[in-house]
Amino acid sequence: MQTLSLLLKFMAPLFGVIAALHLALGLDAEVLLGARISAETALDPSLNSQNRFYGVAFAVYGAILYISATDLQRYRPILLATLWVFFAAGLSRLVSWVVDGVPAPLVIGLAVIELVAPLLILFWIRTLRPAEH
Repeated sequence: MQTLSLLLKFMAPLFGVIAALHLALGLDAEVLLGARISAETALDPSLNSQNRFYGVAFAVYGAILYISATDLQRYRPILLATLWVFFAAGLSRLVSWVVDGVPAPLVIGLAVIELVAPLLILFWIRTLRPAEH
């Protein structure tokens, strides 16, 4: 249980970094991932607003992971729901692949993490005895 708590506490700030990058860079954060965005599109205030909003909202995952890590038994339902939502968000990338084509390699890597990591953590939680989570 302690190892899982440490892992979640280690992962939590990564979401904060991602949120900060989106806040600071707007659509340019997507360019870092390999997105092909025209200069005109990069300056679109609506798209930048949406990107910053969703990027910063991503920090909620980190907050939930960290809070859950402080008491896995108490926050187990919230942690499980969060992991399933994160996994579903990873699945939603596949919809884009089918509709719009294969994204940049870095985005593919992120999708793999988003699909595999939640399932591994969910399996890990399931293997813990009730007193351990």
